[in-house]
Amino acid sequence: MIRFKKKLVSKVKEIREELNIPQLKLAEKAGVSRQTIYFLERGESNPSLALSLKIAQIFNKPIEEIFYFCPVIREVIKGTTIGEMERIANKVNMNFKKIRKLLDVGDEQLSEQYSKNDLEKIAGALGYEFDDLFIEDEIM
Repeated sequence: MIRFKKKLVSKVKEIREELNIPQLKLAEKAGVSRQTIYFLERGESNPSLALSLKIAQIFNKPIEEIFYFCPVIREVIKGTTIGEMERIANKVNMNFKKIRKLLDVGDEQLSEQYSKNDLEKIAGALGYEFDDLFIEDEIM
């Protein structure tokens, strides 16, 4: 079975700014340095569970509203223009809509709707290796 490779997404900056909390103030309340908050907001650092819970408590929001996993390929596709997507579709000889549909497909449907060969072609056309965007589980 093939699944999407996922990365942790942080909405700390967005929520912090909505609540008008300066980085330094959030850092002090959370018991960490301002640099920790800075790197967390930029996605360059993943928080510990304790820090995640502390931030959720400070923001008075559920943890899953602040931190969640997102398929890497969705971030890649969202950052690609329609013209680039059409070029990629032509390059891999695939319907543009089928590539775009990767934004809406879940792990369960991925293997049903796309072959490994299709996903390797898409990854390559986007400038990535298959393993950068997908995980293939060993079948026992």
